Amino acid sequence: MTRTLYVTDLDGTLLGPDARVSDYTRETVNALAESGELISLATARSLHSLSMVTEGLRLAGPAVVYGGAFVVDLSTGENLVEQTVAPEIVDGVLAAFDRLGVAPLVYSVRPGDRADTVGWVAGQESAGIRWYLGDRGSDPRWRPVAHQRELARVGTFSIVAIGPWAELEPVARILRQDLGGDVAVSLQEETYVEGTYWLELAAPGSTKGVGVRTLADLTGAERIVCFGDNLNDLDMFEVADEAYAVENAHPEVLAAATGVIGSNADDGVARWLSARLGAVAR
Repeated sequence: MTRTLYVTDLDGTLLGPDARVSDYTRETVNALAESGELISLATARSLHSLSMVTEGLRLAGPAVVYGGAFVVDLSTGENLVEQTVAPEIVDGVLAAFDRLGVAPLVYSVRPGDRADTVGWVAGQESAGIRWYLGDRGSDPRWRPVAHQRELARVGTFSIVAIGPWAELEPVARILRQDLGGDVAVSLQEETYVEGTYWLELAAPGSTKGVGVRTLADLTGAERIVCFGDNLNDLDMFEVADEAYAVENAHPEVLAAATGVIGSNADDGVARWLSARLGAVAR
């Protein structure tokens, strides 16, 4: 039989509007995974953040985190694939942010250590960064520094700014123009806070599409079925044999989908999986 890999985004897709997995979704996905179905995740979240919002979800294989920067083994926490930005490119990106007056968060993995860190210059936090730090609470990844020169260069895989569209869209245009093919530049709205956007720079191969193809290779899957809601899911849709948008998805994602399923508020992914594969939660 053909092996199919089912890959779902988290925020706005598998997670409900409260950023949690519902009881129905948890029971359905667990039942399918225990029956041998290949089910995985592709998220912009870190492994640490993923673990906080998927408590009770028993998935043990590889998954895509940080939007494609890492493929991790959910059972061990080991990074199976890492996509990092060359230190000299990180220098150029940070110089550009400084020139444009934008405060960044710098995500890095320490050499020889699978733990990732998030650095920023203390006292220079934008309103977006203050919201992010407050929303996540105490986090072992936090690494505030006194000066930009102390931010990590080696092992950096993502540089992020958070703020309103009007502030970040001109910055995104300039960075795309100045940095060319050295980094991938993306700008998309935060799922839970209307009007707040994430500007992210990462290695060119750090996409959900590349990550999902890697998941298929690692699991021996011959077909891919994906579920998503936001713009960073589009390249995942491109590598899938079937791609489904939840009803609440961004218009571009709805247009690119094979079909539209129920919203994240109505357990759309779990109900589609149950109908297709025959699992019914108690």
